[in-house]
Amino acid sequence: MRERLGIATHPKVAWALALDSGVRSQMGPILEDLRNGGGVQYSAKGGAGAGIRAEYAPIYARIARMEREQPALAAIGHCLCHPDTERANAYLDDAVVEVEAKVVAAIPNWNDGRAWKPAKRERVHYLIHVALLERQRNLSGEQPAWGPERIGAMMADWCGMPITTRKWHQDWLPVWSVIQAAINTLEADAMEPISDVIGDLARAARGRAA
Repeated sequence: MRERLGIATHPKVAWALALDSGVRSQMGPILEDLRNGGGVQYSAKGGAGAGIRAEYAPIYARIARMEREQPALAAIGHCLCHPDTERANAYLDDAVVEVEAKVVAAIPNWNDGRAWKPAKRERVHYLIHVALLERQRNLSGEQPAWGPERIGAMMADWCGMPITTRKWHQDWLPVWSVIQAAINTLEADAMEPISDVIGDLARAARGRAA
């Protein structure tokens, strides 16, 4: 189907390539995903605005519409998929706000000051940053999940918020799982319109080929 359609059918990859500006096509999340064994096929062409490949114009247009009508979801998409890492990270704080709201809503005793002391809540906030960065660097979803050691290193080195990972399964895995579930929901919501456009393009391509 991909050869006939002429674009990536993975919505996150399609998002990245719709915003790609030629030279940047081998940078950021795409480059890291390839370097780490991602299995999705990529094009080296692309471009934002007037420079985009014609076949990605509907994807680009749908992203632009999302920016106008659903800016919070657009921030999630850009944070996870933008091919320019610097620009992707510019949306990180907005994405954290959306994820954190879902995490807090999913934890019944979040307001229990004994169970969730201020220092632990602060570390949850930064664990959300790390979880989004992990997802950002795994565009195709085919790389192994980060383990406790790498998460701990990112918390210490990137966030300046060290955590003890010796008892990861007891201390942090439960909330990490809640964070991942929240990101899964928001990612699915952000990618659904892109998948719809890809489906429309695929049906049109089949109609032309019939």
